[in-house]
Amino acid sequence: MDHFGRNTLFSACFATLALLSGSASAQDDSTRVSWAPSYGGVCEGCDLRGRNMSGWDISNARYRHTDLSRSLLRGTRGLDVDFTNATARRTDFRQAVLDGAVFVDAELEEARFDLASLMNGDLSGARITQAKLRGTRLNGATLRSADLSGALAQGADFSGADAALAVFDGANLSNAQFSNTIVTGASFVGATLDGADFSNVQFEAADLSTATGFETANFNGACAGPMTKLPKTLVLKACSAFDGQLLVDLQ
Repeated sequence: MDHFGRNTLFSACFATLALLSGSASAQDDSTRVSWAPSYGGVCEGCDLRGRNMSGWDISNARYRHTDLSRSLLRGTRGLDVDFTNATARRTDFRQAVLDGAVFVDAELEEARFDLASLMNGDLSGARITQAKLRGTRLNGATLRSADLSGALAQGADFSGADAALAVFDGANLSNAQFSNTIVTGASFVGATLDGADFSNVQFEAADLSTATGFETANFNGACAGPMTKLPKTLVLKACSAFDGQLLVDLQ
């Protein structure tokens, strides 16, 4: 092959490599964009089962009726996310920041919320049975009619929450904080209360009849209404008339 032919072949090969390199670079950029860590926005009724969303920021997203079962959201930031009627069975929310999130009527059986923050969230009517809530912050959260039966909530902080009509049957609430929590009509049947703090709680129509570990719990300033069921050896002062803040529909 003459000198001209070799130069022509070399130029063609170089151009081809440059083109492929450019295409690969563009493809890499496209891949990075398409796999950017965000499922934010609106994704109602989506099937996100088994997705790895750990460490992402999904704040203000809407996941109503979405299935997140067995997904990984560990360390995820999700302020004010709407999970209304979502299904998140065995989902990993450990260490997630979900302040203000809405889990109304959500299915959260066996979900893991260890060390997560759900401050001021709304979990009304949520089914959180057998869930892990160890060290979870639920300060100011709404848990009306939520079912936390069998939950492992050692060291969880429910201070200032509204847990009226909530069910804690069989839950482990050792060292949990319930200071100033509303528990009107709540059930603690068979719950473990070792070292729990119920200071200033008004137990109106609540059921603690078969709770255990209450001997080491803090009931300073707490009181019980006439419809409240207490263990035989637990004596609390009688509550005064409702102050309006504790009025709830017990039907």
